Amino acid sequence: MNTKNECTACGNPKMKPWSELTEEEREVVKRLPGAADYNAGERQAMHLWCTRCWNEETSKPRHS
Repeated sequence: MNTKNECTACGNPKMKPWSELTEEEREVVKRLPGAADYNAGERQAMHLWCTRCWNEETSKPRHS
């Protein structure tokens, strides 16, 4: 498991994938600016969110 999912905006140590978001967090994510740039399926499959500052990033392999 990749443990280097730190938020680049605020330093929160845990960016969350869609599957780890609560229902309330998912409602917030649906209203973020990224919703206009990507379809819902792509966001759910490839993006990570910081639940402290709501930064959204595409998930990608990170180098150790």
